[in-house]
Amino acid sequence: MKRSKFIDLDLMRKMSPKFIVRPIALGVSAAILSACGNSNQEVVFVNNVEDCAVNTELNMEQCEAAYQQAVAEAERTGPKYNSMQMCESEFGAGQCMSQPNSSFFMPLMAGFLINELLFDRDRRHYSGYYNPVYRYNRPYSKYHDVMMMADGTTIGKHGKKKFKLGKSATSRKPAITRTVSRGGFGSVASAKSSWGGGKSSSSRGWGG
Repeated sequence: MKRSKFIDLDLMRKMSPKFIVRPIALGVSAAILSACGNSNQEVVFVNNVEDCAVNTELNMEQCEAAYQQAVAEAERTGPKYNSMQMCESEFGAGQCMSQPNSSFFMPLMAGFLINELLFDRDRRHYSGYYNPVYRYNRPYSKYHDVMMMADGTTIGKHGKKKFKLGKSATSRKPAITRTVSRGGFGSVASAKSSWGGGKSSSSRGWGG
């Protein structure tokens, strides 16, 4: 009982609301930050190194490095066909190539994406991936002249330079090892699904 005389009840009453309000404020702040993180951000589509240097804040050396990284991602994640004819039937004559040291045929990149917000202050480090973009050119398909990423995600019609996309646009895509057995890469866009993973060629094809 003697120890109770040292407790300031008025002080406790003044302090207690602070301990109640603070966690709520932190929770609101976390929710706001989470919402901002999930919002779409502007990415720039560039055709090549020169286009990158003109339409972004990167210099020529940085654009060359970005292009080389995009090429490497295209080889790792891009759609693969068993024949040149099958590839060109979707992406257009002269728009496909044979993949080095393999029997696959792949579409040429239409370009790649850059999100300038992912650079650090000195623009020396990029926290995302320079993902390749392909122009789907299959006649009579609802995806004709639409630009797509390797996982089939559509970003818009060919000719546009800037897009509002989620952070998945610059995230790492799965490696592709199986080939497209029939035409219709475009149907992947409607499914929004990955089609990699070391499986055998699909007998179903992709529709399109």
